[in-house]
Amino acid sequence: MPDGDIFHSGLSGLYQKPYRILCEGKFEGNECGRIITRALLTDIKKKGADPILLAKQMGDILAQGIKDSGNNQFVDCADLSRKLDRLAQQTNIPNRTKSLVLDAAKGILHDLRYGQRLDGSKIQELVIERYMRKIYVSNFEERIPLTPKHHANVDQVTLTERINSLQSDIFSQFSQWANKANVHEDVANLKRTRRSQIKEIDLEENLL
Repeated sequence: MPDGDIFHSGLSGLYQKPYRILCEGKFEGNECGRIITRALLTDIKKKGADPILLAKQMGDILAQGIKDSGNNQFVDCADLSRKLDRLAQQTNIPNRTKSLVLDAAKGILHDLRYGQRLDGSKIQELVIERYMRKIYVSNFEERIPLTPKHHANVDQVTLTERINSLQSDIFSQFSQWANKANVHEDVANLKRTRRSQIKEIDLEENLL
């Protein structure tokens, strides 16, 4: 079937192939994960560098809040929340993308509010990583159940199991991308992790 075919009306064109591959279950998990991350990387690059710069600025606000509190002690979450909202309002990027970055930063603020200790020097990178997770969840994972019938007649329970089995590898990729995006303040040169190289077996080699 052509790549332009629609298999799920609630997903954008970028995610039709990953959804189809998930439903059909014909690929090994690592290859399926690569197909998903290919679509995600295209999505991230389409959104450009501006969300990364916003995430870094929000990370600065959170890091300063941690520093002012005496390193995670008595963080003024209400004040930080207002500062994050104010920065978002002043930033000229599409509202949906802006909301993903803001939600990522507010998620970290939630962690601080409930006592999680975070390294202030890593906050920028963490906001970027969670922004990327938000793209994955909101544009792909959360939308998958929003159809009365799945492709290839696969049931939702099976599909959820397949998605959950891939999450660890996908989120690990986000961590690597976030590190590079934070350093370069851009997403243009992000790449997926190379496939694992499979060693060819020498038929005359003693494998015992």
